[in-house]
This record gives sequence, C-alpha cells and structure tokens, in this order.
Amino acid sequence: MSAGSEPAVADGDSAAFEAYARNGQRRLYRTAYLLCGDVEGAQDLTQTTLAKLFQHWRRASRADNLDAYAKTVLVRTFVAERRRSVRDLLAHNRNAPRPQPNPAPGADLRVTLLALLAELPPRARAMVVLRYWDDLSVETVATLLRCSESTVKSQCSRSLVRLRARMGDVQLYTTGS
Repeated sequence: MSAGSEPAVADGDSAAFEAYARNGQRRLYRTAYLLCGDVEGAQDLTQTTLAKLFQHWRRASRADNLDAYAKTVLVRTFVAERRRSVRDLLAHNRNAPRPQPNPAPGADLRVTLLALLAELPPRARAMVVLRYWDDLSVETVATLLRCSESTVKSQCSRSLVRLRARMGDVQLYTTGS
C-alpha cells in the first residue's frame, strides 16, 4: 500500500462486509452457476465478485440496493472473463472445429438446459439468465449490461429461438419417470 492511501475496508466496515458476504454469497452463487454452468466456475466467479466488492466496499456499501450492485459486478465480471477466454481460445485455435454438445434424449432437463445455455455467447447467456431465471425486468437487465432495452429484447428473443431449436424432442413438461 502506498503512503497516504487508505485501506479499502476500515475495521468497522470489515464486519459489515463479512455479514453481507455471509448472507449474499448463496444468492450470488446461484446466478453464477447458471452463468458458468459448472461448480468450479461458479465458485470462482462468486469469489472474484466478493473480492471486488471487498476492494470497493466503501462505494458498494453506499449503493441504494447492495444486492443489485453485487449482481452487476457478478455479471460484468462473467462477461469480461468470457470475452477474454474466447479471445484467447480463438488466438490459439483458429481452425479447430468447435464441439457441439448433443444432449441425449431423456436426459435430465436441467443438465440439458445448462448444456444449451453454454452454447450461447456470454452476453446473450447473461441476458437469458437474468431475464428468465432471476426474473429481472428488461430495463434492469439493460442497465446491468449497459445496453439498450431493445438489445435485451432482441437478444433474448433470438436466444430463446436458438434454445428451442436445439431442444428438439426433449420433453419440457415431463419429469421423466
């Protein structure tokens, strides 16, 4: 730490952050799991989000809605990391064919949906998860992702068409007994 700079979290604020992290971690993890599609990625994304919140706790703790602030950090971190990893992957594998998961008929709907969500680009996936899983309004999703409401509507519409097409014959309304 350089001379004259103050810590991101003072002693009194530390307890407030710990309380928020303890209570909010599960909510953040659920959204992170839907975005990442795997346990390890969701855990990493949740921890990265909490680390960023800790780093900027003074500003974050003054937010009107701390949960919304945290979710914004989570989603923007996810999108940025995915862009970076896609860019890296493309740089190393320009001509390699991309494997397409093809869920077996009768597979658990949850597993199938997670596999299909993974096929969506990171930003479109974030929009679908926030809009339909977290049940956020179009306006809120647009604000979180720094885009227009019409972009959210069109991307969600296209993503749902793509998901429905890939779902094929999977029975959406049966439990598979």
